[in-house]
Amino acid sequence: MMGWARRLARLLPSGRPLPERDWNVRHTAILWILGVHIAGLFGFALLRHRPVTDAALAVIPLAIALAAAAQRVFSRGARAAAATLGVMGSSAVLVQLGDGMIEMHFHFFVMLVVITFYQEWRAFLIAAGFVLAEHAVVGVLAPQLVYSHADAWHHPVRWAIIHAVFIAGAGAAAVVNWSFADRAQDAQRRIAARLAYEAGHDPLTGALNRREFDRQLATAGAGTHALIFLDLDRFKIVNDSCGHAAGDTLLCQVTDLMRAELHPNDELARVGGDEFVMLLRNCAVGHAAALAERIRKAVAGYRFPYEGRVFSVGVSAGVAALLEGDDPQDAVRSADAACYAAKHRGRNRVQVVASGDGDLDRRRGQAHWAERLMNAITHDTLVLHYQPIVPVGGRAGGSGPEAGSFGELLVRMRGDDGGLIGPGVFLPAAERYNLMTAIDRWVIGATLKRLARRYRNGAPADEMFSINLSGGSLGDPTLLAYIREQLEHHRVPPRTICFEVTETVAVGDVGQAVAFIAELRALGCRFALDDFGSGLSGFTYLKQFPADFVKIDGNFVRGIVEDRVDRAMVEAVHRISHEMGLRTIAEFVEDTTVLDALRAIGVDYAQGFGTGIPVPFDDWLSVAGKPRLAAA
Repeated sequence: MMGWARRLARLLPSGRPLPERDWNVRHTAILWILGVHIAGLFGFALLRHRPVTDAALAVIPLAIALAAAAQRVFSRGARAAAATLGVMGSSAVLVQLGDGMIEMHFHFFVMLVVITFYQEWRAFLIAAGFVLAEHAVVGVLAPQLVYSHADAWHHPVRWAIIHAVFIAGAGAAAVVNWSFADRAQDAQRRIAARLAYEAGHDPLTGALNRREFDRQLATAGAGTHALIFLDLDRFKIVNDSCGHAAGDTLLCQVTDLMRAELHPNDELARVGGDEFVMLLRNCAVGHAAALAERIRKAVAGYRFPYEGRVFSVGVSAGVAALLEGDDPQDAVRSADAACYAAKHRGRNRVQVVASGDGDLDRRRGQAHWAERLMNAITHDTLVLHYQPIVPVGGRAGGSGPEAGSFGELLVRMRGDDGGLIGPGVFLPAAERYNLMTAIDRWVIGATLKRLARRYRNGAPADEMFSINLSGGSLGDPTLLAYIREQLEHHRVPPRTICFEVTETVAVGDVGQAVAFIAELRALGCRFALDDFGSGLSGFTYLKQFPADFVKIDGNFVRGIVEDRVDRAMVEAVHRISHEMGLRTIAEFVEDTTVLDALRAIGVDYAQGFGTGIPVPFDDWLSVAGKPRLAAA
């Protein structure tokens, strides 16, 4: 029996209060309905040849109900009750003015449905009770006011029951309609709540996403708050070894570990693949650092079992204060820089932002330079410089370029004051924020665009321009397509372009580097192995790379005159390169003494301030004039 009762209760509408705005809109509509009825009933009474006083007396109770329902000093329940009595009373007045005409009774059913607009059980029960009372009491005591036929006059109770059955049916229909509307609104509320949750939360871990975290950060309010930026250590091992499903499971479990250490008013957000940030409200930096240390220990002590294997991860954390008047985003960047410093200093540790910390200041400065660099790339305000690579012995052997027609393209940034900023200032930021590939693309596009104008009437056979490629570019599967598209678009012969990559980058992933170099050389481009000798295993891999040039590391070239080891190293690189059919280029050639020593060894080319300083590429192109075309 109780089970049936519970099922029935679930079928009924909840009758929960509407939001204030929705309730006011519906209440106002019901008041308008009541007001129209008052005016209409007064006119209807006059049309029925009732005296004006009788017509007024009939609608005065309705007007009183309307006035009470419109008073905002009363509660919502009292106003709804007054409006309910008013509209249901209008049905009773209509029936009485119609001398109990049966069609007039239909008005009760309409008004009963109108009252369900409130979606409140109190108002609905008042309406239903009014109808039943009006028929049961007035219909029995004065049946001529309610019924229009003799049988009802003589048997008022019977007809009161009949009308009660009809009213009950109408009420049931109204309740069913109300229940359907209630369920639809519940579904809409659930969907809206779900969408609101998903808009502000990470779908995997349930932590806040960056957008919602920024909103919480902006509304943190006055006081001393703290931020903790966290980056998991060795997470990539799990992802690469077991797949992303395992990585996702680990992220969820680590999130639970972090969340367990937080207070209810703290916020945790996932802002990257394995990066998190916390907002600790009304928390001093010292307490935040202690909490970060507890999280670090919890994560370091956790063991993640997956398919018979067990993994351990760590977490590096940066802690920064957010004081009243601080820019919240600056505070986040400070915490991020501290986290990066923690990783740089050995990982699995907590780093607190402190004044006078040169490393943190430098890393915060990198964020500034990364922003400026992105703007420079976007607005095409980087500048190309050209440094000549000259033959050491007049003309280098083979089919290489002649003196003055071979050079390396270097990138500079235009400062706010119009001056030039060297790469040593902004390249560390580019490496930190993965902007090296974007710089490489800009240099390639800008170079080929300028050479397209130079080679309108054809390209010489003895001119070559060298472009550096970063390690990130070697791993970019779309860069080869970009180079091919740019060469075709600008109609620049591939033989005029030589790409450089450092030895350490090349040996980092030999297979990838060899495939990349082979693709470029298949297009017709040349290739140079830069900074050769800086690695420990360069000779081991040298014969695997299909290169054209080997650029000897300038650290050896610079000391070639005074240091026998440096000279021996330069001689060894040159001799082995020649044995493999490769030509050599010595870097950092600063004076004629070094140049003479290189000439004695037999090095093919030299590059440095002693052979030619970098000049703006546009200036070099204008001074060089039109190129001399190769003989047909």
